[in-house]
Amino acid sequence: MKRVMLIGILLLIPLIHTGCWDRKEINDIGLVMATAIDLAEDGQMQATLQVAVPSPSSQTSGASKETERFFLISDVGKNGIEIEQKLQQKMSRTLFFSHRSVILVGEALARKGLDDILDTFTRNPRNRLKAYILVVKGKKAGDLLQVEYPYELAPSEALKEMEMLQGKGTVATLRDYMIASASEGMSPTTGVLEPTVFRSSGKKDEKPLFRITGTAIFKSSKLVGFLNNTETHEFLWFKGNKKGDGIAAGLPDGMGNAAFSVTSSKTKIKTDWNSNPLKFHIDLTAKGDLVENDSKLDVSNSNNLRTVKKALEKQVVLNMEAFLRKIQTEYHADIVGFSQQLQRDNPKKWRTVEKEWDRYFTEADISVTVNLAINNTGEIGPPLQFKDKEIMK
Repeated sequence: MKRVMLIGILLLIPLIHTGCWDRKEINDIGLVMATAIDLAEDGQMQATLQVAVPSPSSQTSGASKETERFFLISDVGKNGIEIEQKLQQKMSRTLFFSHRSVILVGEALARKGLDDILDTFTRNPRNRLKAYILVVKGKKAGDLLQVEYPYELAPSEALKEMEMLQGKGTVATLRDYMIASASEGMSPTTGVLEPTVFRSSGKKDEKPLFRITGTAIFKSSKLVGFLNNTETHEFLWFKGNKKGDGIAAGLPDGMGNAAFSVTSSKTKIKTDWNSNPLKFHIDLTAKGDLVENDSKLDVSNSNNLRTVKKALEKQVVLNMEAFLRKIQTEYHADIVGFSQQLQRDNPKKWRTVEKEWDRYFTEADISVTVNLAINNTGEIGPPLQFKDKEIMK
């Protein structure tokens, strides 16, 4: 019995002494919140890190100013490891990337290509694949990390919240980018960030700000172009993020305008692999609410509501055709997933077109049908600003 107890005690000793052997204390690490990568003037890469400044305790004398919530360090190098080593030499704490939420890429570097930097962000297990990646349009990415956002502690936090709240179709993490890039026939996309300005209350001076707008399209890891906001709204159908999005259309004969808010949607792609050129048909269906009607139509009348419905559906078709025309003929980039659908429907046919998919996709005949179900027209039928005799019932 004593022997058994002794063995048990000996087995427990290693457990008592185990722990995180490579653990680092919080006061030994520098939390990197965001990274910006740009093309330097000499053709090398320039990295800028936004590092959090810990909040001092209330007892600490000489506390930091409230605005000193973060600081930036920057350096230039030929590759990721060289830059990281240079940046670490500027820090009294170990750079810690596990909490990084945003990666910004300057447009110039994005057009040159991301092959030289992507491996740096994915090989180290302490890098987060859930970090959002965005292209900064028309400006250096590092410049936007200096912007002090009014609502959030740091620009990186504001960008994360904006991407989650407003990005919808533009939302792309490192993981999303890698999956699309590695998928046969697919072209990856990211969100787009561009500079803007705002004014403080009672002041005339403008201060720098930023906004998320549009979508960046990549081919072979190189930026080939952008989708504007209207085109990005059509991209939402294929991203599965159409819920909450708005659709606006002009009514016939200049009667006015109407707007529809999507509560649920479905997108189906059908393939005709026997045709030459290839044919695809997109079937779009959505349910939602009528949120605006500035015409004199009383939408409680079923005929009038049908008029509004047809106008909205026609507008969706026109917008979708313009979006498809751009990705087919201008960028030759399948960001939607037609290649994936063809692979699922007919793997044998896919193998015959795979090597020249860009050409087959560009030449493909794509048609669209739309069916919108207006479930709710609001609390009123006709707009209240018109006289009763003006209302079209």
